[in-house]
Amino acid sequence: MRKAVLLSFITFLFIEYAFAVPTRGTDSKKAYKYYGMALREKNLLNYENALKYIDKSIKKDPKYMTALSFKAGLLMELKRFNEAEQVNLRIIQLDQDNLFAIFDLANIYFETDRYKECKDILNRALPLSGVGDDRVKVQKFIDRASFAEKAFANPVPFEPINLGTEINTKYEEYFPGLDIEEKTLYYTRRDGSLPVQAQNEDIYFSKKLNDNNNLWSQGTNLGNPVNTPENEGAFSASADGKYIYFTSCSRPGGVGRCDIWFSTLDGDKWSKPENLGLPVNTKEWESQPSISADGVTLYFVSNRPGGYGGTDIWYAIKQNDSVWSKPINLGPGINTEGDEEFPFIHNDGVTLYFTSKGLPGMGGADIFVTRKMGTTWSKPENLGYPINTHGDEWNFIVNRQGNIAYFASTGLKPNYGGMDIYSVELYEGARPKKTGYVHGTVFDIETKKKLKANVELYNLKTGEKVTETFSDAKTGSFFVNLPANSYYAFEARAEGYLFHSENFSLANESSLDKPFELEIGLKPIKNDQTIVMKNVLFDTDKSDLKSESFVELDILVDFLAKNPNIKVEIGGHTDNTGSESHNKTLSENRAKSVYNYLISKGISSNRLSFKGYGSAVPITGNETPEGRATNRRTEMKIVTF
Repeated sequence: MRKAVLLSFITFLFIEYAFAVPTRGTDSKKAYKYYGMALREKNLLNYENALKYIDKSIKKDPKYMTALSFKAGLLMELKRFNEAEQVNLRIIQLDQDNLFAIFDLANIYFETDRYKECKDILNRALPLSGVGDDRVKVQKFIDRASFAEKAFANPVPFEPINLGTEINTKYEEYFPGLDIEEKTLYYTRRDGSLPVQAQNEDIYFSKKLNDNNNLWSQGTNLGNPVNTPENEGAFSASADGKYIYFTSCSRPGGVGRCDIWFSTLDGDKWSKPENLGLPVNTKEWESQPSISADGVTLYFVSNRPGGYGGTDIWYAIKQNDSVWSKPINLGPGINTEGDEEFPFIHNDGVTLYFTSKGLPGMGGADIFVTRKMGTTWSKPENLGYPINTHGDEWNFIVNRQGNIAYFASTGLKPNYGGMDIYSVELYEGARPKKTGYVHGTVFDIETKKKLKANVELYNLKTGEKVTETFSDAKTGSFFVNLPANSYYAFEARAEGYLFHSENFSLANESSLDKPFELEIGLKPIKNDQTIVMKNVLFDTDKSDLKSESFVELDILVDFLAKNPNIKVEIGGHTDNTGSESHNKTLSENRAKSVYNYLISKGISSNRLSFKGYGSAVPITGNETPEGRATNRRTEMKIVTF
């Protein structure tokens, strides 16, 4: 991989504004004349002519500092670092305290990977910088050079792959986004065929052609109603693929110049986008959304008041279907006086990747990772060289398994034009936690008609809802993200039907290698219809409800409250281990525990009954541990509807 050599934007601004260019006259009229001609040519963007005239000026007066400084600046702008170095050394020979030349040299050494020389000359500048902000900026440049020196000497594994001409074109492609199955890649394309002021950004998508390779279908414009003649980009999809969040600028109905919008997928069509409105969007600039896998937390970038400088990363919490909390700044541990951009929250809910121009790095915009620890975030870690270079690396996203990253870059090869999208296998230390998912289909068990149903996932240990989505009304299909190392209750329910429950134990990452596939037939509410409540749990040979049972029992309470004319029987069942009298007593006591819980939650005893069946009504054989576990169950039966 060949590293791009690009001027560090931050450092360049520092030179321009922190130290004024020294201006010294000349006694040579011809030197002054040629300097004026060079200045005119530069203003006309005729750089080669400008160099020709400034060389004539310097030839007439080799000590003409204004001309020397002009030439050094022009060569830096053209990235002709070797020539610029010689000019700056000449300036310092004439004026050893010339801070402009010293910082030009520091930039040259940094951009050409000569970090020790960069630090040495910056340390020379430190006592000349005085006190206050200038000294702080010099020290930050030294810190950046120290980091880059160490990172350059200890490269991380990095073998990027261009995603190919089906996705990348002679125009610019960036802002990649994946669906949970990693079979659809969304991205932004800028149409470079038009003049700059008329170039339009649209969202595109490509389908992966084979799970075992990096081949993608020809990119397709997402079309109306998402894309418009205005700019759309900076895309984030919910884990289930049912919602998209994106940035649109100058769109009718917006709050500010650039706002965050969302659209919902119904079958194969996207709804008319809606503006998230206040308080997420303001009259300032909001962009680059990243939605958490549970659909509750939205990370985004804004230059609104209250930040730490430039653009900052903020987040808002979804409080119901349409209301978001007041956004909160991610804080000074993440945000700096520079620009922080391109947040990406992984499906694990705790690993955040972002780009920073204010944290120590290789130059330009570097990619960092931080991990949520309760209510705080870990100190950001630079992903290292050569993932980060002196150029700009953008939009770093990682697949649910945590091993493959996608990002945009201008400096890698091959490159088909401007900014391209690449993939790379991510080294272990930078990986997030692996996650899995449930893929299912919901249908009427009698008619086989596909159903739109609410699908909810709960953490059985805490009772907290992890995520909520819905199955597609036309296909019945849904996806639910599953973080590792927990025990989950899964519930599906639709109006007019009994609910359906499952549970998933994800004790380790190996259980996430393949998705859980479910075919869920919901039973219409009618007399004698029965469901198994798979998340009503008891300890062995005991009848006290385990706390993990409360999630599903509260769903049953809600079901009964919404259907006040229903009367139900709670039935307890055991396997055939032990005596029948013992099993009947145990099953009856377990059913009674559920009965008592429902009464405690306000359900009238007139609508409830309970019965213990012991091992008399098995639903499978008792010859295996799995069979016996299936027969140990709690059921709900509709008695009257």
